[in-house]
Amino acid sequence: MSRSFAQPSLALNRVRVSPIVAGVGAITLLGLALRLVWALYADTIPLGGDPHWYYVVGWNIAHGDGFVANRNALFEIPGPGEPTAFWPPGYPFALGALFWVFGVGVTAAQVLNAVLGAAAIPFVYALGARIFSRGPGVIAAVLYAVLPNAIAGIPVLFPEPLFTLILVAGLWLLISSPRPERGRLLPLLGFGALTGMALLTRGQGAVLIPVAMLYWLQRDGWRPAARATAFSTVAAIAIIAPWMARNAVEMHAFIPVSTNSGAVLRIGHNEESTGRPEWTDDIVDASGFRMDESLYHPDWEVKGYREYTKRAITYALTHPANEVVLSGKKIYHLYRSETYMIHWLDTLGATPLEPPELQRALPMALDVSYDAFLLASLASVPFWFSRHDPKRLMLVNFVLVWTLFHVVFLGEPRYHVPLFPLFAIALGGGAWAAVERVQRRRAGQS
Repeated sequence: MSRSFAQPSLALNRVRVSPIVAGVGAITLLGLALRLVWALYADTIPLGGDPHWYYVVGWNIAHGDGFVANRNALFEIPGPGEPTAFWPPGYPFALGALFWVFGVGVTAAQVLNAVLGAAAIPFVYALGARIFSRGPGVIAAVLYAVLPNAIAGIPVLFPEPLFTLILVAGLWLLISSPRPERGRLLPLLGFGALTGMALLTRGQGAVLIPVAMLYWLQRDGWRPAARATAFSTVAAIAIIAPWMARNAVEMHAFIPVSTNSGAVLRIGHNEESTGRPEWTDDIVDASGFRMDESLYHPDWEVKGYREYTKRAITYALTHPANEVVLSGKKIYHLYRSETYMIHWLDTLGATPLEPPELQRALPMALDVSYDAFLLASLASVPFWFSRHDPKRLMLVNFVLVWTLFHVVFLGEPRYHVPLFPLFAIALGGGAWAAVERVQRRRAGQS
């Protein structure tokens, strides 16, 4: 009997956890603890806007009503409703699965956001280690784990934590993939699948394909890049295809992901546009409905999707001078500071943060944190930039393509949140390179 217990203990003694795995695990647990504490401390509720819509649609999915929406005179209400495709389905389905298992609750959704946010931390390390080395990867993971701006929005039911996780995992798989030779297609298909999942979570997932194409082009040349892009695109389409089929059946229209793209295009390209999300008063033909009314009538939604897309493109082509001004406004709103989050955290004043000193101090703290983080990340670029390193160029290309995407559509501070992992990696690489440079100089003087 004693011998039978000795053998498992010997097996356990052989288990070794490397210091780097233990360190990244500890950093991830720290990031999770910070996110959970903040999610449970803030008294945020999804009272209106996008968070309320996601919450209600998740509720409907969990109760078997499907991806439907309905509303009373004030806001969305749970229960049977009309089919919709106004927002991408990824986050509502994640909430629906969560609610089906644990029951419907705001706290459960906020805990999910915290877990998703922390789950990105190991990928931040892995991506940083691939682009630079382990040291910068660890620095990036620590920065992302404790960055107040990456934590502040966790209690609000936005899809950014899920989207950021998929995004960083996809970029890590991208630069970890070998050359696209025969028999080595699995990483490409995996990257394409993550791209499809990102697209089904937020429309910005579309930037992954051009970023990957540029990376493969710079690393392998145009023929391998074209082949890799083709395989990844097919995989992404395969992931999206069931949702497109659903939209064809339920909405009687070809809608790749969401009808929201037409509305957002029109918001970003009209004579009154400010470059940020603000509903327009466009009336669509004889039906007489406005953009904000189209979410709850499938025929209106499809008609608005098509008409708003046409009007946006027409305006952009016929008002080039104003488009230049709008582009500047969109970039400004995309990268401006974080005070916008306070309105969501305190539910437009309905759930003020306690104590009052926190409510007053948090906007400035988030602004200072974001400004310092962004400027330090930009300042780090000269320390690590190399035109001959496709991995490092990928960081630059991603930010440029991300910015261009929002010039086409809209700018909003929330939309730069998925860039925090890349900024952290850039800063980690710059800090590591700066220390190495100082060490070399000291060694040369001694």
